[in-house]
Amino acid sequence: SCHVPPMALWVALILTVQGHAQECSPGGHQILQNPRRNVAFDVSGAQPPTELICDRSLRPGWYRFQLSGSPAEMPTACVKAGRCGTQVPLWLSLRGGEAPPLPGETTPLTACASWDFLGAAQDCCLFRVPVTVRNCGPFLIYFLQPTQGCMGYCAEGEGPQACGQGRETAADGPPAVPSLPSPPGALKVELKWIATKIFLQCTFEGSPTNGSLGFVITWSRLSSEGFREELKKEITVEESSLLELDGINLRLGDRIFCGVSAFFRENPDIQSAVIQSKEFFAGIKLQPEVSTVSEDGQEHQLRLESTVPILCPEPGQGCKISLTLKTIDQGNGQQGFNLALSRCQVELPETTSCENGTCSRAVIYFTAIIDFSRDGDRISEIAVEPIVSENFLWSSYIPESIQIRVKDLPTASCYSFTDPHIITLDGRHYEHFKTGTFVLYKSVSRDFEVHVRQWDCGSLHYPVACNCGFVAKEGGDVVALDMCSGQLHESQPYLSVKSRDPASNVKIKESYLGRKVTVFFSSGAFVRADLSEWGMSLTVQSPGSDYGSTRGLCGTFDGDPENDFHDQRGSPLKERPDPYLAFISEWRLSPGRSMFDELPRPLKSPGKISYCSCAGAEAGSPWVSAPGSPSPSGAASGCRDAERVRRPSLIPELDVAMDADGPSRSFRRRKPAPLEAGDPPPRERPSARSRQKREHLRGHLPAFSVPDLGPADLEGLSYFFPEDHAADAQPEPAPSWPTPSGLTEARVGEVCRQRLANSSIGRACAGFLGERLDSALAMCVKDVLLKDNLGWADAGLALLENECERRVLQEGAHSPEGDGRAPEDVLLALRCPGLCSGRGQCMEWGCACSQGFSSFDCSVWSGK
Repeated sequence: SCHVPPMALWVALILTVQGHAQECSPGGHQILQNPRRNVAFDVSGAQPPTELICDRSLRPGWYRFQLSGSPAEMPTACVKAGRCGTQVPLWLSLRGGEAPPLPGETTPLTACASWDFLGAAQDCCLFRVPVTVRNCGPFLIYFLQPTQGCMGYCAEGEGPQACGQGRETAADGPPAVPSLPSPPGALKVELKWIATKIFLQCTFEGSPTNGSLGFVITWSRLSSEGFREELKKEITVEESSLLELDGINLRLGDRIFCGVSAFFRENPDIQSAVIQSKEFFAGIKLQPEVSTVSEDGQEHQLRLESTVPILCPEPGQGCKISLTLKTIDQGNGQQGFNLALSRCQVELPETTSCENGTCSRAVIYFTAIIDFSRDGDRISEIAVEPIVSENFLWSSYIPESIQIRVKDLPTASCYSFTDPHIITLDGRHYEHFKTGTFVLYKSVSRDFEVHVRQWDCGSLHYPVACNCGFVAKEGGDVVALDMCSGQLHESQPYLSVKSRDPASNVKIKESYLGRKVTVFFSSGAFVRADLSEWGMSLTVQSPGSDYGSTRGLCGTFDGDPENDFHDQRGSPLKERPDPYLAFISEWRLSPGRSMFDELPRPLKSPGKISYCSCAGAEAGSPWVSAPGSPSPSGAASGCRDAERVRRPSLIPELDVAMDADGPSRSFRRRKPAPLEAGDPPPRERPSARSRQKREHLRGHLPAFSVPDLGPADLEGLSYFFPEDHAADAQPEPAPSWPTPSGLTEARVGEVCRQRLANSSIGRACAGFLGERLDSALAMCVKDVLLKDNLGWADAGLALLENECERRVLQEGAHSPEGDGRAPEDVLLALRCPGLCSGRGQCMEWGCACSQGFSSFDCSVWSGK
């Protein structure tokens, strides 16, 4: 009979755990009864996906197979891969006269592993595993070894027998179906450590009213294919189980589960449903505050948390785990890394306790690099190098990386050139012929503003204004470049830092021997002045963080040029009778109210964090910072303080040296150049002589009338700027061809084409400049028409230089070569204006003039 008394089964079960009995006796072997071992069970078709049977944790010993409580045996014919609840099934091979043993005998045989080569062909016996079979009469038992990898021993049977379903037959009546035990409750996996050994403990609650329960506890982990691999199965009467995190069978990075079912001790075949724990991740998690960031300078937190304690050989020694972070950009055409971290080296300290699943923690910050390039949204990865540690558990462990999406933001430039012609951030063109002090650019989302002064720049026939100075402010940094205090054609530009934030990284550069001066701010915004004897042309670069948040003469920066004429609240002035004139008047500043005269208070801002280049070798491009920032190459850790801004320059630049004498901290040029630096000019009082001198230089009657002012009107002004007090009633100039000197439109148009379109910069950059070249030609014709002087035809070259550099840097990836690099002829034209006039050699830093010639373009004969 197959009937065994229930208590005898329980005794056999206990003896199985203890391992004391002959192999055929109830306690001499263990029972493998998982129904998924059936040869008919296909893991590929299981819904929902089930965990794989992996017998690598099987202890060597004697085993008996059962299916649904009935005896079962290992199959002796080939089993397809993916059957028996595992990827690699093991079946019993009978070769050349081999046969199962007779009752009472033992025979050494071989199990074969079935393997599927990606569906192309199946090998029924890829390799063999020794199996000893003993015939115990009513059933067969097998001496099994743990497998290599995730393999499982298969079983097959003839179906359940009448007495094998866990039912007992009553003497008078139908079979009685015993009640199922209640499943365990409150299942969880927790950490427990003893000295330096770390364990996972599966705890649960059994039935508080039933003390005759036993439990089957199964530990498993998630495989890379998404299946659960069995690690350990334990039959116990205890309401907990331990599994050591030893770095061999259970490793860092594993996702671990605990499953428990209950059974009655007197009838162990009747089991409750299996209750599964939540996943327990053993290792280090990278937890970003957000997974999508924009190129707007915002800082975001990255937490590094270990769910496993970091233990020292002796408590309190202060040991730690060091992590080396790196950033890797994904995608084709690597343009350079897109993220910066506050640290590349992070240390997780020794654990004293674990709270809310975290045993050790460190916090760093990350930000998107502002690169002024239209490279689209990109994915960057923050990864951890393999850990180097003497602790076997931690050695060579690689925490999982995370992906951050970096959203590209639009950037733009505003131009105020020559008399001036203004091109807004959204590309709208208009003429600004009024003099005075104006708000050129103001951000309403951050503390950034640019004020500009315009003076009468000497037209013989019409009132014409030009820029003569600017003051730019970002946070606590206030920088001024000013030539408005002197006289036209005589005044020198004074460059001074009115205020400086000690934590800022403002940089001031000069190019072409001082003809071009650029002030770079920490946000990536910059103001560039192209200097001349009549004044200066200005370029303001707007970072993406200002999109939709600008005011002033540069417009609204929202992609809509139609609303660029706006009031102080940002409302369009379309309904005004003359919106153009109303717009200019709206942004004119009263005397003494500009940053030329009073130093504004900076808004309070949080302390700035230094950022590092942690780019891995896979990032492709080397670190290219904003001008003046240090390169991280050569740093032992691969991380040195770096900018949040990456804007390489194609025009050679030189740092303007900084003097520390005096509260204003002035800058001086390093080479002979038109730029004169020093302390701000002394305050000037208006006088008949000074006004007459300005009028004499114009060579005509004053186009702007200045009222008589008393001492009270001048109090608080750093110097007297007559244009701030001029009457604002002059009409817009309306010149016509030919000019008073006889210049015709055709003649001027030809000269402008020769000076601009046929210049070295015009020819080399024609493919990048596009419609901006047409704009420069139109400006050139208008300038000569207003001034009646062909000398103004060259004034637009600076616009071509700045716009060519911007477009190559911004759209260089779309260059004809397709390699993201500027063509060589463009680089030559930007490095060496006029190609050194044919009187010098073009070097990487600029023109090396031949003997007897000088200037930035070797155009000046200086003698032998």
